[in-house]
Amino acid sequence: MSAIPILGVIFAFIIAVVYIAESESTKRQRNKIDATLRSEEMARGYNPGTYSLESEKEEDLPENIKRVRERLEEGIVDLKKRIKTMDSNNN
Repeated sequence: MSAIPILGVIFAFIIAVVYIAESESTKRQRNKIDATLRSEEMARGYNPGTYSLESEKEEDLPENIKRVRERLEEGIVDLKKRIKTMDSNNN
């Protein structure tokens, strides 16, 4: 009967160690993502940390960003058409 509390303590310790290791790993990954985002911002000419705060004018956008935005807008319109078609088929 004394083995059950000992096993419980051992498993709790293992769970705590795994949780701490995973949180540290997540923290490192988040830092890598932040560093990559900062380097991308600097490469595009923005101050680090302000990319999401910049209000961009349409004429200031590079051509590839305009194309991506156009494709996304076309995709949204296409999805709306599909949803409308699915709704009309279900009725």
